[in-house]
Amino acid sequence: MCDHCGCRELTPVARLMGEHDRLRELSEHIRRHLTAGDDAAARDHFQELLVVLGPHVAEEESTLFPMLRRHEELAGHVAVLEGEHAGLYDGVDDLDDAGAQAWRDGVVRVLHDLDAHMFKEDFGLFPAALATLDGADWDAMDSWEQARAGAAGPLSAR
Repeated sequence: MCDHCGCRELTPVARLMGEHDRLRELSEHIRRHLTAGDDAAARDHFQELLVVLGPHVAEEESTLFPMLRRHEELAGHVAVLEGEHAGLYDGVDDLDDAGAQAWRDGVVRVLHDLDAHMFKEDFGLFPAALATLDGADWDAMDSWEQARAGAAGPLSAR
């Protein structure tokens, strides 16, 4: 995991990277269940992954991405990541009516795409954010998260 640039020292990035860690953990469970032929357990963990992924993407797209898009040199990178978010959700939507094997194959594709996407954020976007954003931006992200947590209940309930 990325610890080379110090971006994990910032609470908003630490939270987002912690969610990446959780998504990787769930992805590994899903892959193991698929390998073992336990589709029911894979589906349960996939649903749990989606519960983590939804608020994670919402925070990035509501706070971090707009802040980074203000910087011309990062706007294109942000657009790529937003497109990848849309692609992940399209991949998940494609699973709705999929048969058993198509569901397994689709989940593997979604997990692969998610891994690649998180790598770009961990080793590209988050370090760029550290170098680009200022204290007011980080405070705004914290405020957004606190407001979301207050509306949804304690963070531990997520």
